[in-house]
Amino acid sequence: MALTIEGPLPREGAGQEQQLAPGAAEGTLELTAELSDAYVERLDRAIRAARLNRLFPPERALRAHLGFLGRRGSSGVYDSLQVSLQNGLPTAREILRVKIDRDLAGEFLADAADRRPPPEGSPVARRIAYYRALSGCEVMPVNRVSVELRQQIPERNLALFRVVFDRFDLAMNHFVRYTMLLSQRDRFWRRRHVIVDDAELAAPTEGFRRTVSRFAAHDSELCFVLLSREERIAVEDVQRCRVGPLLLPGMRVGAELEALLDPERGPCAERGVPPWILCFPQDRAGLEVAEHSGRDPLALLLRDAVSEEARDLVDAKADELGYRVAKSRKFICPAELHQPLTELCRRLGTPSIVRAV
Repeated sequence: MALTIEGPLPREGAGQEQQLAPGAAEGTLELTAELSDAYVERLDRAIRAARLNRLFPPERALRAHLGFLGRRGSSGVYDSLQVSLQNGLPTAREILRVKIDRDLAGEFLADAADRRPPPEGSPVARRIAYYRALSGCEVMPVNRVSVELRQQIPERNLALFRVVFDRFDLAMNHFVRYTMLLSQRDRFWRRRHVIVDDAELAAPTEGFRRTVSRFAAHDSELCFVLLSREERIAVEDVQRCRVGPLLLPGMRVGAELEALLDPERGPCAERGVPPWILCFPQDRAGLEVAEHSGRDPLALLLRDAVSEEARDLVDAKADELGYRVAKSRKFICPAELHQPLTELCRRLGTPSIVRAV
């Protein structure tokens, strides 16, 4: 059985767009009316086609959350949708707005129930419809830690846990899930990081939640190393799975990918289909990973991206802790891009799952 702590909304930081003018922000594209609905529908189809497993952010809640964006999703309360040009996904303001609106829905609906029904199609009527749909639906957590007790061995003062941390990453503007296999050894282990009672229920202490939140802003390898430095904690495995980016024409993603995304000369041009590629990257650092492997064409292994001196330090840390790193990426794209993208991944030596919608 797992117990969960829901944290506060992320604080506004460097990753969140700064307001320039009403309805506009730097580095964003504003989609209005039908365009916003078409964008949300395409994003939903792509996520559904990805067939996400439990290591990724939960698909049902993710699709529900995104489904409240745009004109149709908000019952006309919001007539436009802002998309980040950094990663092609809805901006942090749009994502957090759904969460905030859901938190406000109950009070608004209770107040509306005591008043005369508004005229059909009026702004108040649209907001009531939007809040009713929101209040009856699960949306994505933006900061949630769940701990499951895998096993406890009292005679060894040892407890083994599975920690799942779901968050909205403001810096990268996407949802991410970390899954960590940890053990805790201490003669006071019931109070140190995770509290365990006789009924075998596990709950993270507030200090542990802060620790996980702090380290889960990095890739799986660095998160593994940092957690391993915590007193009385041993790390077995850390996996990070993300939704995004959504690659669009004009993004700087390397010449070969940019050629595939060219709306005038790329594979989609002849049929007039908008080119796009939705990415689902996954990286893992674990004791059970057989060897270092980088099968993500958009992300090199850390040891491949640093100097020879630094690489020796990274390899030494991996040997000391016993972990290996594996990276991969799944792609969803229009049918016209399926074959050329598959061939590109093979040429780069990073064969990847590519699915078309």
